[in-house]
Amino acid sequence: METIIDTVVDLPLALQIILLGFILPFAAIALFFFLFKLFVRHVLYPLTGWTSFFISGRYLFSRTHRNAINIITFIAVVGITYVTAALITVLSIFNGFQDLVENMYTSFDPDLRVVAARGKSFVGSDSLLSTIASHEGIAHVSPTIQDKAMLTCYDKQYMVEVKGVRPDYLELNRLDELIYEGNYEFISEGGRPMAVLGGSVAYFINARISDRIQPMRLWAAGDVKKSLTNPEDAVRSIDLFTAGYFKVQMEYDTRYILVDFEIADQLFGMKGKISSYDIRLDDFDDAEDVRESLQKQLGSTYKVETWYGMHESLFNVMKNEKFVAYLILTLMLIIAAVNVVGSLSMIIVEKTRDIGILKSMGASKGMIRSIFLQESLLVGCIGGFAGMFTAVIIGNLQEKGGLVLMGGGESFTSQVEFFPHIMLAKDFILMFVTIVGLAILAGIYPSAKAAGIAVVQALRK
Repeated sequence: METIIDTVVDLPLALQIILLGFILPFAAIALFFFLFKLFVRHVLYPLTGWTSFFISGRYLFSRTHRNAINIITFIAVVGITYVTAALITVLSIFNGFQDLVENMYTSFDPDLRVVAARGKSFVGSDSLLSTIASHEGIAHVSPTIQDKAMLTCYDKQYMVEVKGVRPDYLELNRLDELIYEGNYEFISEGGRPMAVLGGSVAYFINARISDRIQPMRLWAAGDVKKSLTNPEDAVRSIDLFTAGYFKVQMEYDTRYILVDFEIADQLFGMKGKISSYDIRLDDFDDAEDVRESLQKQLGSTYKVETWYGMHESLFNVMKNEKFVAYLILTLMLIIAAVNVVGSLSMIIVEKTRDIGILKSMGASKGMIRSIFLQESLLVGCIGGFAGMFTAVIIGNLQEKGGLVLMGGGESFTSQVEFFPHIMLAKDFILMFVTIVGLAILAGIYPSAKAAGIAVVQALRK
Protein backbone atom coordinates (compact mmCIF):
# COMPACT_ATOMS: atom_id res chain seq x y z
CA MET A 1 0.00 0.00 0.00
CA GLU A 2 2.76 2.44 0.93
CA THR A 3 4.52 1.68 -2.36
CA ILE A 4 1.35 2.44 -4.33
CA ILE A 5 0.83 5.70 -2.44
CA ASP A 6 4.41 6.80 -2.98
CA THR A 7 4.15 5.95 -6.67
CA VAL A 8 0.98 8.01 -7.14
CA VAL A 9 2.31 10.93 -5.12
CA ASP A 10 5.54 11.00 -7.15
CA LEU A 11 3.66 11.17 -10.46
CA PRO A 12 3.57 14.52 -12.32
CA LEU A 13 0.47 16.62 -11.64
CA ALA A 14 -0.99 16.01 -15.11
CA LEU A 15 -0.76 12.23 -14.66
CA GLN A 16 -2.31 12.49 -11.17
CA ILE A 17 -5.27 14.39 -12.63
CA ILE A 18 -5.74 11.80 -15.39
CA LEU A 19 -5.40 8.87 -12.98
CA LEU A 20 -7.51 10.19 -10.09
CA GLY A 21 -9.84 12.46 -12.03
CA PHE A 22 -10.73 10.21 -14.95
CA ILE A 23 -9.42 6.65 -14.79
CA LEU A 24 -10.29 6.04 -11.10
CA PRO A 25 -13.94 7.25 -11.23
CA PHE A 26 -14.72 5.37 -14.45
CA ALA A 27 -13.04 2.23 -13.12
CA ALA A 28 -15.15 2.57 -9.95
CA ILE A 29 -18.33 2.92 -12.03
CA ALA A 30 -17.47 -0.23 -14.02
CA LEU A 31 -16.69 -2.12 -10.81
CA PHE A 32 -19.92 -1.23 -9.01
CA PHE A 33 -22.00 -1.70 -12.16
CA PHE A 34 -20.72 -5.26 -12.29
CA LEU A 35 -21.13 -5.81 -8.51
CA PHE A 36 -24.70 -4.50 -8.45
CA LYS A 37 -25.56 -6.63 -11.47
CA LEU A 38 -24.39 -9.74 -9.58
CA PHE A 39 -26.07 -8.56 -6.39
CA VAL A 40 -29.49 -8.03 -7.98
CA ARG A 41 -29.48 -11.23 -10.05
CA HIS A 42 -27.84 -13.66 -7.64
CA VAL A 43 -28.60 -12.27 -4.16
CA LEU A 44 -31.45 -9.78 -4.00
CA TYR A 45 -33.90 -11.50 -6.38
CA PRO A 46 -33.30 -15.07 -5.08
CA LEU A 47 -33.67 -13.90 -1.46
CA THR A 48 -36.82 -11.82 -1.93
CA GLY A 49 -38.39 -13.53 -4.90
CA TRP A 50 -39.72 -10.16 -6.02
CA THR A 51 -40.21 -10.10 -9.79
CA SER A 52 -39.84 -6.32 -9.78
CA PHE A 53 -36.17 -6.67 -8.78
CA PHE A 54 -35.51 -9.04 -11.66
CA ILE A 55 -37.25 -6.82 -14.22
CA SER A 56 -35.65 -3.56 -13.02
CA GLY A 57 -32.25 -5.28 -13.13
CA ARG A 58 -32.91 -6.45 -16.68
CA TYR A 59 -33.95 -2.98 -17.80
CA LEU A 60 -30.85 -1.38 -16.30
CA PHE A 61 -28.13 -3.92 -17.02
CA SER A 62 -29.25 -5.06 -20.48
CA ARG A 63 -28.62 -3.06 -23.63
CA THR A 64 -31.62 -1.21 -25.03
CA HIS A 65 -32.57 -0.74 -28.66
CA ARG A 66 -31.97 2.98 -28.33
CA ASN A 67 -28.38 3.97 -27.52
CA ALA A 68 -29.57 7.35 -26.24
CA ILE A 69 -31.09 5.64 -23.20
CA ASN A 70 -27.78 3.97 -22.30
CA ILE A 71 -25.92 7.25 -22.82
CA ILE A 72 -28.29 9.28 -20.63
CA THR A 73 -28.19 6.63 -17.90
CA PHE A 74 -24.41 6.56 -18.05
CA ILE A 75 -24.27 10.38 -17.82
CA ALA A 76 -26.50 10.24 -14.74
CA VAL A 77 -24.24 7.65 -13.07
CA VAL A 78 -21.10 9.65 -13.94
CA GLY A 79 -22.62 12.86 -12.60
CA ILE A 80 -23.64 11.25 -9.32
CA THR A 81 -20.19 9.64 -9.00
CA TYR A 82 -18.26 12.87 -9.43
CA VAL A 83 -20.52 14.95 -7.18
CA THR A 84 -20.48 12.27 -4.46
CA ALA A 85 -16.68 12.04 -4.56
CA ALA A 86 -16.37 15.83 -4.50
CA LEU A 87 -18.84 16.22 -1.64
CA ILE A 88 -17.19 13.63 0.60
CA THR A 89 -13.75 15.08 -0.18
CA VAL A 90 -14.90 18.61 0.68
CA LEU A 91 -16.59 17.48 3.91
CA SER A 92 -13.45 15.52 4.85
CA ILE A 93 -11.28 18.60 4.30
CA PHE A 94 -13.59 20.61 6.56
CA ASN A 95 -13.25 17.83 9.16
CA GLY A 96 -9.48 18.05 8.82
CA PHE A 97 -9.45 21.81 9.28
CA GLN A 98 -11.72 21.60 12.31
CA ASP A 99 -9.48 18.98 13.90
CA LEU A 100 -6.41 21.08 13.09
CA VAL A 101 -7.91 24.21 14.65
CA GLU A 102 -9.05 22.26 17.71
CA ASN A 103 -5.55 20.86 18.23
CA MET A 104 -4.00 24.31 17.89
CA TYR A 105 -6.34 25.91 20.42
CA THR A 106 -6.31 23.05 22.92
CA SER A 107 -2.49 23.00 22.90
CA PHE A 108 -2.62 26.43 24.55
CA ASP A 109 -6.08 26.73 26.13
CA PRO A 110 -7.28 24.63 29.09
CA ASP A 111 -10.10 22.10 28.84
CA LEU A 112 -12.24 24.25 31.16
CA ARG A 113 -11.88 27.73 32.58
CA VAL A 114 -13.61 29.35 35.56
CA VAL A 115 -13.89 33.16 35.27
CA ALA A 116 -15.90 35.87 36.99
CA ALA A 117 -19.47 36.23 35.75
CA ARG A 118 -18.97 40.00 35.94
CA GLY A 119 -15.70 41.84 35.62
CA LYS A 120 -12.38 40.39 34.61
CA SER A 121 -11.06 39.19 37.98
CA PHE A 122 -12.20 37.67 41.25
CA VAL A 123 -10.72 36.79 44.61
CA GLY A 124 -9.04 33.41 44.58
CA SER A 125 -9.20 31.27 47.70
CA ASP A 126 -8.01 27.88 48.91
CA SER A 127 -11.60 26.81 49.57
CA LEU A 128 -12.71 27.67 46.04
CA LEU A 129 -9.66 25.97 44.58
CA SER A 130 -10.35 22.87 46.68
CA THR A 131 -14.02 22.84 45.62
CA ILE A 132 -13.10 22.92 41.94
CA ALA A 133 -10.23 20.42 42.27
CA SER A 134 -12.42 17.88 44.11
CA HIS A 135 -15.16 17.99 41.47
CA GLU A 136 -15.67 14.74 39.60
CA GLY A 137 -13.83 14.55 36.27
CA ILE A 138 -11.26 17.25 37.06
CA ALA A 139 -7.60 16.22 37.04
CA HIS A 140 -5.81 19.48 37.82
CA VAL A 141 -6.55 23.15 38.53
CA SER A 142 -4.23 26.14 38.41
CA PRO A 143 -4.93 29.89 38.87
CA THR A 144 -3.82 32.35 36.20
CA ILE A 145 -3.60 36.11 35.80
CA GLN A 146 -4.21 37.55 32.37
CA ASP A 147 -4.44 41.15 31.18
CA LYS A 148 -3.16 43.57 28.56
CA ALA A 149 0.09 45.49 28.86
CA MET A 150 2.48 47.51 26.73
CA LEU A 151 5.77 45.76 25.95
CA THR A 152 8.77 47.90 24.99
CA CYS A 153 12.22 46.88 23.81
CA TYR A 154 14.67 49.61 22.82
CA ASP A 155 12.59 51.88 20.54
CA LYS A 156 9.94 49.24 19.78
CA GLN A 157 6.61 49.01 21.57
CA TYR A 158 3.78 46.51 21.21
CA MET A 159 0.50 45.77 22.99
CA VAL A 160 0.46 42.22 24.36
CA GLU A 161 -1.68 39.87 26.43
CA VAL A 162 0.27 38.88 29.52
CA LYS A 163 -0.50 35.46 30.99
CA GLY A 164 0.91 34.73 34.42
CA VAL A 165 1.17 31.04 35.31
CA ARG A 166 2.47 29.02 38.23
CA PRO A 167 5.04 26.18 37.92
CA ASP A 168 2.29 23.57 38.30
CA TYR A 169 0.63 24.84 35.10
CA LEU A 170 2.68 22.31 33.14
CA GLU A 171 0.60 19.58 34.78
CA LEU A 172 -2.42 21.20 33.16
CA ASN A 173 -1.06 22.15 29.77
CA ARG A 174 2.38 21.35 28.36
CA LEU A 175 3.24 24.88 27.31
CA ASP A 176 6.95 23.98 27.34
CA GLU A 177 6.35 21.73 24.32
CA LEU A 178 5.37 24.80 22.30
CA ILE A 179 8.84 26.34 22.67
CA TYR A 180 10.76 26.24 19.39
CA GLU A 181 13.77 28.26 20.55
CA GLY A 182 15.12 29.04 24.01
CA ASN A 183 13.76 27.69 27.28
CA TYR A 184 10.55 27.63 29.26
CA GLU A 185 11.66 29.54 32.37
CA PHE A 186 10.54 32.64 34.23
CA ILE A 187 13.44 33.21 36.61
CA SER A 188 17.04 33.13 35.41
CA GLU A 189 19.95 31.70 37.39
CA GLY A 190 20.79 35.24 38.45
CA GLY A 191 17.27 35.77 39.75
CA ARG A 192 16.20 38.07 36.92
CA PRO A 193 12.56 37.81 35.73
CA MET A 194 12.13 36.16 32.32
CA ALA A 195 9.31 35.89 29.79
CA VAL A 196 8.43 33.45 27.05
CA LEU A 197 7.22 35.38 24.01
CA GLY A 198 5.00 34.43 21.11
CA GLY A 199 7.23 34.13 18.06
CA SER A 200 5.53 37.01 16.25
CA VAL A 201 5.63 39.25 19.33
CA ALA A 202 9.39 38.71 19.55
CA TYR A 203 9.70 39.54 15.86
CA PHE A 204 7.70 42.77 16.12
CA ILE A 205 9.75 44.20 18.99
CA ASN A 206 13.05 42.62 17.91
CA ALA A 207 13.49 40.76 21.21
CA ARG A 208 16.46 38.38 21.37
CA ILE A 209 17.21 35.52 23.73
CA SER A 210 20.90 36.39 23.68
CA ASP A 211 20.29 39.94 24.94
CA ARG A 212 21.12 40.00 28.65
CA ILE A 213 22.12 43.67 28.86
CA GLN A 214 19.08 45.68 27.85
CA PRO A 215 15.85 44.29 29.37
CA MET A 216 12.37 44.58 27.93
CA ARG A 217 9.81 46.48 29.96
CA LEU A 218 6.16 45.75 30.58
CA TRP A 219 3.84 48.69 31.29
CA ALA A 220 0.37 48.37 32.82
CA ALA A 221 -2.21 50.87 34.03
CA GLY A 222 -2.24 51.33 37.79
CA ASP A 223 -4.91 52.39 40.27
CA VAL A 224 -6.75 55.38 38.81
CA LYS A 225 -8.00 56.65 42.19
CA LYS A 226 -4.58 56.57 43.82
CA SER A 227 -2.95 58.16 40.77
CA LEU A 228 -4.78 61.42 41.54
CA THR A 229 -2.80 61.82 44.77
CA ASN A 230 0.32 59.91 43.74
CA PRO A 231 1.17 60.07 39.98
CA GLU A 232 3.63 57.19 40.38
CA ASP A 233 0.67 54.83 40.87
CA ALA A 234 -0.77 55.73 37.45
CA VAL A 235 1.51 53.26 35.67
CA ARG A 236 3.25 50.10 36.83
CA SER A 237 6.21 48.59 35.04
CA ILE A 238 8.59 45.69 35.37
CA ASP A 239 11.79 44.74 33.56
CA LEU A 240 12.35 41.25 32.19
CA PHE A 241 14.43 39.33 29.66
CA THR A 242 13.54 36.91 26.89
CA ALA A 243 13.74 33.22 27.82
CA GLY A 244 12.34 31.69 24.62
CA TYR A 245 9.78 31.81 21.84
CA PHE A 246 6.65 29.69 21.49
CA LYS A 247 4.56 28.95 18.40
CA VAL A 248 0.92 27.87 18.33
CA GLN A 249 -0.88 29.81 15.61
CA MET A 250 -1.03 33.44 14.54
CA GLU A 251 -3.83 34.51 16.89
CA TYR A 252 -1.69 33.55 19.90
CA ASP A 253 1.78 34.11 18.47
CA THR A 254 0.97 37.78 17.83
CA ARG A 255 -0.66 38.44 21.22
CA TYR A 256 0.65 36.45 24.15
CA ILE A 257 3.66 36.44 26.39
CA LEU A 258 4.03 34.10 29.37
CA VAL A 259 5.42 35.28 32.71
CA ASP A 260 5.59 34.02 36.26
CA PHE A 261 2.37 34.28 38.27
CA GLU A 262 3.97 36.51 40.92
CA ILE A 263 5.36 38.86 38.27
CA ALA A 264 1.88 39.25 36.73
CA ASP A 265 0.39 39.80 40.19
CA GLN A 266 2.91 42.56 40.85
CA LEU A 267 2.50 44.17 37.43
CA PHE A 268 -1.30 44.36 37.52
CA GLY A 269 -1.62 44.90 41.28
CA MET A 270 -4.05 42.02 41.71
CA LYS A 271 -3.65 41.73 45.51
CA GLY A 272 -5.06 38.24 45.84
CA LYS A 273 -7.31 38.42 42.81
CA ILE A 274 -6.95 36.14 39.78
CA SER A 275 -8.28 36.13 36.24
CA SER A 276 -9.27 32.48 36.04
CA TYR A 277 -8.88 28.93 37.27
CA ASP A 278 -7.67 26.83 34.35
CA ILE A 279 -8.69 23.17 34.46
CA ARG A 280 -7.49 19.91 32.92
CA LEU A 281 -10.05 17.10 32.74
CA ASP A 282 -9.64 13.37 33.16
CA ASP A 283 -11.45 12.92 29.85
CA PHE A 284 -11.28 15.70 27.26
CA ASP A 285 -14.55 14.55 25.68
CA ASP A 286 -16.50 15.12 28.93
CA ALA A 287 -15.91 18.89 28.84
CA GLU A 288 -19.55 19.91 28.36
CA ASP A 289 -20.91 17.52 31.01
CA VAL A 290 -18.34 18.63 33.58
CA ARG A 291 -18.99 22.28 32.72
CA GLU A 292 -22.72 21.95 33.39
CA SER A 293 -22.29 20.18 36.73
CA LEU A 294 -19.49 22.53 37.89
CA GLN A 295 -21.53 25.58 36.90
CA LYS A 296 -24.42 24.37 39.06
CA GLN A 297 -22.08 23.83 41.98
CA LEU A 298 -20.35 27.23 41.74
CA GLY A 299 -23.50 29.25 41.10
CA SER A 300 -24.06 32.45 39.15
CA THR A 301 -21.06 34.27 40.65
CA TYR A 302 -18.73 32.42 38.29
CA LYS A 303 -18.85 31.41 34.66
CA VAL A 304 -17.48 28.05 33.53
CA GLU A 305 -16.29 27.91 29.91
CA THR A 306 -15.17 24.96 27.80
CA TRP A 307 -12.37 25.23 25.26
CA TYR A 308 -15.13 25.12 22.63
CA GLY A 309 -17.10 27.93 24.26
CA MET A 310 -14.03 30.17 24.31
CA HIS A 311 -14.01 30.07 20.50
CA GLU A 312 -17.66 29.25 19.79
CA SER A 313 -18.06 31.85 17.05
CA LEU A 314 -15.10 30.42 15.10
CA PHE A 315 -16.40 26.85 15.26
CA ASN A 316 -19.93 27.99 14.36
CA VAL A 317 -18.53 29.69 11.26
CA MET A 318 -16.71 26.49 10.30
CA LYS A 319 -19.88 24.44 10.78
CA ASN A 320 -21.89 26.89 8.69
CA GLU A 321 -19.27 26.78 5.92
CA LYS A 322 -19.43 23.00 5.89
CA PHE A 323 -23.22 23.07 5.73
CA VAL A 324 -23.22 25.61 2.87
CA ALA A 325 -20.70 23.47 0.95
CA TYR A 326 -22.98 20.46 1.43
CA LEU A 327 -25.99 22.42 0.13
CA ILE A 328 -24.15 23.72 -2.95
CA LEU A 329 -22.85 20.31 -3.94
CA THR A 330 -26.25 18.74 -3.22
CA LEU A 331 -27.74 21.15 -5.77
CA MET A 332 -25.21 19.77 -8.26
CA LEU A 333 -26.34 16.27 -7.27
CA ILE A 334 -29.95 17.27 -7.99
CA ILE A 335 -28.91 18.38 -11.47
CA ALA A 336 -27.26 14.99 -12.00
CA ALA A 337 -30.46 13.29 -10.78
CA VAL A 338 -32.45 15.06 -13.51
CA ASN A 339 -30.70 12.75 -15.97
CA VAL A 340 -32.19 9.82 -14.07
CA VAL A 341 -35.67 11.21 -14.75
CA GLY A 342 -34.80 11.53 -18.44
CA SER A 343 -33.41 8.02 -18.78
CA LEU A 344 -36.35 6.44 -16.92
CA SER A 345 -38.83 8.36 -19.07
CA MET A 346 -37.15 7.07 -22.23
CA ILE A 347 -37.11 3.51 -20.88
CA ILE A 348 -40.84 3.79 -20.20
CA VAL A 349 -41.43 4.89 -23.79
CA GLU A 350 -39.41 1.93 -25.08
CA LYS A 351 -40.97 -0.57 -22.66
CA THR A 352 -44.58 0.58 -23.01
CA ARG A 353 -45.58 -2.70 -24.68
CA ASP A 354 -43.80 -4.69 -21.94
CA ILE A 355 -45.73 -2.73 -19.32
CA GLY A 356 -49.01 -3.56 -21.10
CA ILE A 357 -48.13 -7.28 -21.20
CA LEU A 358 -47.23 -7.27 -17.49
CA LYS A 359 -50.52 -5.59 -16.61
CA SER A 360 -52.49 -8.03 -18.76
CA MET A 361 -50.80 -10.85 -16.83
CA GLY A 362 -52.02 -9.39 -13.56
CA ALA A 363 -49.24 -7.00 -12.52
CA SER A 364 -50.60 -4.25 -10.27
CA LYS A 365 -49.88 -0.55 -10.53
CA GLY A 366 -47.77 -0.88 -7.39
CA MET A 367 -45.55 -3.49 -9.01
CA ILE A 368 -45.03 -1.36 -12.15
CA ARG A 369 -44.26 1.63 -9.97
CA SER A 370 -41.75 -0.35 -7.89
CA ILE A 371 -39.90 -1.56 -11.03
CA PHE A 372 -38.95 1.96 -12.06
CA LEU A 373 -38.40 3.21 -8.50
CA GLN A 374 -35.99 0.34 -7.96
CA GLU A 375 -34.21 1.14 -11.21
CA SER A 376 -33.84 4.76 -10.11
CA LEU A 377 -32.40 3.54 -6.79
CA LEU A 378 -29.96 1.25 -8.59
CA VAL A 379 -28.69 4.13 -10.75
CA GLY A 380 -28.27 6.31 -7.67
CA CYS A 381 -26.56 3.59 -5.65
CA ILE A 382 -24.12 2.65 -8.42
CA GLY A 383 -23.08 6.29 -8.83
CA GLY A 384 -23.08 6.89 -5.09
CA PHE A 385 -20.96 3.87 -4.18
CA ALA A 386 -18.58 4.56 -7.07
CA GLY A 387 -18.20 8.14 -5.81
CA MET A 388 -17.62 7.00 -2.24
CA PHE A 389 -15.03 4.49 -3.40
CA THR A 390 -13.26 7.21 -5.39
CA ALA A 391 -13.36 9.57 -2.40
CA VAL A 392 -11.89 6.88 -0.10
CA ILE A 393 -8.96 6.25 -2.47
CA ILE A 394 -8.23 9.96 -2.90
CA GLY A 395 -8.67 10.55 0.83
CA ASN A 396 -6.22 7.82 1.78
CA LEU A 397 -3.69 9.18 -0.70
CA GLN A 398 -4.07 12.66 0.79
CA GLU A 399 -3.90 11.49 4.41
CA LYS A 400 -0.92 9.16 3.97
CA GLY A 401 0.94 10.62 1.02
CA GLY A 402 -0.16 14.22 0.72
CA LEU A 403 -1.39 14.99 -2.78
CA VAL A 404 -2.18 18.70 -2.33
CA LEU A 405 0.18 21.08 -0.52
CA MET A 406 -1.34 23.53 1.95
CA GLY A 407 0.53 26.69 0.98
CA GLY A 408 -0.69 30.10 2.14
CA GLY A 409 -0.87 31.37 5.68
CA GLU A 410 1.69 30.78 8.38
CA SER A 411 -0.91 29.82 11.00
CA PHE A 412 -1.65 26.55 9.21
CA THR A 413 1.58 25.77 7.36
CA SER A 414 3.42 25.84 10.67
CA GLN A 415 1.29 22.86 11.72
CA VAL A 416 0.84 20.76 8.58
CA GLU A 417 2.38 20.63 5.13
CA PHE A 418 -0.62 19.22 3.28
CA PHE A 419 -4.35 19.90 3.35
CA PRO A 420 -5.77 18.13 6.42
CA HIS A 421 -8.22 15.40 5.48
CA ILE A 422 -10.29 13.28 7.87
CA MET A 423 -13.00 10.94 6.62
CA LEU A 424 -15.89 10.33 9.04
CA ALA A 425 -18.54 7.62 8.86
CA LYS A 426 -21.32 10.17 9.45
CA ASP A 427 -20.41 11.96 6.19
CA PHE A 428 -20.74 8.71 4.25
CA ILE A 429 -24.07 7.97 5.94
CA LEU A 430 -25.28 11.51 5.14
CA MET A 431 -24.18 11.08 1.53
CA PHE A 432 -25.91 7.70 1.22
CA VAL A 433 -29.17 9.05 2.68
CA THR A 434 -29.00 12.06 0.34
CA ILE A 435 -28.45 9.88 -2.73
CA VAL A 436 -31.22 7.45 -1.82
CA GLY A 437 -33.61 10.34 -1.14
CA LEU A 438 -32.84 12.04 -4.45
CA ALA A 439 -33.05 8.73 -6.34
CA ILE A 440 -36.52 8.09 -4.91
CA LEU A 441 -37.63 11.63 -5.77
CA ALA A 442 -36.24 11.26 -9.29
CA GLY A 443 -38.14 8.01 -9.77
CA ILE A 444 -41.53 9.13 -8.45
CA TYR A 445 -42.78 10.89 -11.60
CA PRO A 446 -41.58 8.32 -14.19
CA SER A 447 -42.83 5.39 -12.10
CA ALA A 448 -46.22 7.02 -11.60
CA LYS A 449 -46.40 7.70 -15.34
CA ALA A 450 -45.56 4.04 -16.09
CA ALA A 451 -48.16 2.79 -13.62
CA GLY A 452 -50.82 4.93 -15.27
CA ILE A 453 -50.37 3.50 -18.77
CA ALA A 454 -53.55 1.84 -20.01
CA VAL A 455 -53.25 -1.85 -21.06
CA VAL A 456 -55.06 -1.46 -24.39
CA GLN A 457 -53.04 1.60 -25.35
CA ALA A 458 -49.79 -0.17 -24.43
CA LEU A 459 -50.56 -3.35 -26.37
CA ARG A 460 -51.36 -1.44 -29.54
CA LYS A 461 -47.72 -0.28 -29.79
